[in-house]
Amino acid sequence: MSATPPDSRHRHLQPANDRPDEAAGHLVLDAQWAALSKAASAIAALAGPQVVAQARSQLTLPPSMYKARDRRGALIAQTLADLVAVMEPGLKALLEVHARGADAAPPALALWHEFVSARTALLALAPAAPDPTQAH
Repeated sequence: MSATPPDSRHRHLQPANDRPDEAAGHLVLDAQWAALSKAASAIAALAGPQVVAQARSQLTLPPSMYKARDRRGALIAQTLADLVAVMEPGLKALLEVHARGADAAPPALALWHEFVSARTALLALAPAAPDPTQAH
């Protein structure tokens, strides 16, 4: 048992202003999205050529995702973690089905649709780009 109270054990990991390091946050977001993109690419390949053709546009993360702060940024991080939690075992199961010689396309297509839906929800959380036609 530590003599340090539990809520302050990791305080030294955050800057003094209590905001997570922005660069570190971007690295985490990049790493999570890279893993999701690889998994989604494999799922698209298992789902069939028609899905592979549309996959490229779904595998990028718009720059506006990096501009989210505070609650919105936390919600994006949680949504990504949730998506990883769904995609990882789903891909493992699909690979198992494929390895046994069964048709993995129908369940892969279902998981692909889950990925696309979750990505759409993620994009809705991104801060809106400023409208250049609006004067301040």
